[in-house]
Amino acid sequence: MSERELAEGLAAMSPTAIDRFRRMRRLSTGHSQALNSFLRQNPEKRLTAANNKSTNAKSVKAKTKSPIKPKPVVRKKKMEDDGYVQLWMRMRAWWDGVELDQPDRAPDAEAFPKQMDIDIDAGDETNYRLQVIQQLWGEATSLPGGKKFALNLLKAAKPTKTTVIADLTSGLGAGTWHIAETTDATVNGFEIDKELAKEGQRLSQADEQSPRASISHLDMEQIGASLNKEQYDIIVARDFLYAVKDRKEVLTGIADALKPGGSLIFTDFCLADRNTEKTDVLAWREAEPQKPSPGTIDEYRDLFGSLRFEVRTADDITATYIPSIQAGWKSIVESLKTGSHSRGYVDSLMEEGKVWLSRSKALESGQLRAIQFRAIMQKGPKRSITDSMSID
Repeated sequence: MSERELAEGLAAMSPTAIDRFRRMRRLSTGHSQALNSFLRQNPEKRLTAANNKSTNAKSVKAKTKSPIKPKPVVRKKKMEDDGYVQLWMRMRAWWDGVELDQPDRAPDAEAFPKQMDIDIDAGDETNYRLQVIQQLWGEATSLPGGKKFALNLLKAAKPTKTTVIADLTSGLGAGTWHIAETTDATVNGFEIDKELAKEGQRLSQADEQSPRASISHLDMEQIGASLNKEQYDIIVARDFLYAVKDRKEVLTGIADALKPGGSLIFTDFCLADRNTEKTDVLAWREAEPQKPSPGTIDEYRDLFGSLRFEVRTADDITATYIPSIQAGWKSIVESLKTGSHSRGYVDSLMEEGKVWLSRSKALESGQLRAIQFRAIMQKGPKRSITDSMSID
């Protein structure tokens, strides 16, 4: 949270709430200086005997005032006494680990209704999860970095218009379509999440792009049945193997689907050291929708070698991945500054936010890393003394 945003939050709080926030929260040096500066400029926000007396006097006056002509200040004072803070401020504080007005309570979904501007619309059939995902990462996008990131994955493979590509994590389709439009290659999109796959295909058909970049659901447990043998020059995917139960089986299906010399390019979350998992990684494991089983870079290299993949690169992209996550969260916080928000939307926002907050913290700790791999499928003649040209 920036010092400016902290000041905005303090302006909406009562002297009592500010004093409690100051005593109960461990602030950084910058935030402490910003708080002290705010109190110097706004002496009425300091918790002093005079302010307490003034506050009590106003409360008595409000109680004895005729209900026929209530003063607007009564409602404002009540909101300040309750430590009212707007939704966008609370969500930003939650992400930054700063509790604005309830130090003893996490700002979970159950705490929102009385404190935030939320409309209850249980009858609304809008898929809030899809709304939240696209507000985080962009239109028809479901992962950090957007369509530009998806295209950058393929740079080293140098696709052309004769290249056939499989995107195994198309999401809602934006990255897949961008690859098809930019490279003029033939791209088949797949998505593990059924809900995203269904909506991605709908969007693809609506934009009349399905002939070149269709999107269909991919069952990782039956990947061999979904991908035709030796059909693809490039297979690309993002952040998926860490949640797969049997990585060897999945990579075997991918190997079969690649042409000789074909490229597998993907990103994944890897452990820095399997023997030193600490709090942030353990919290990440708990927050993930599917139980993760991440490997280390060396474990991946060994697995690729056993399947006749040659690992060309294994680049640590954590330093660029974390800002992409934070940029998405910043954009959604900005969107919360205007309008009201439904119960369903806030619930979906919290669920999605918990996952990405846990990922971000684990990556920031250094215990988890975002790695980009490029491996080449080694199929072809294998010479031996007994069979000089046997092929496997």
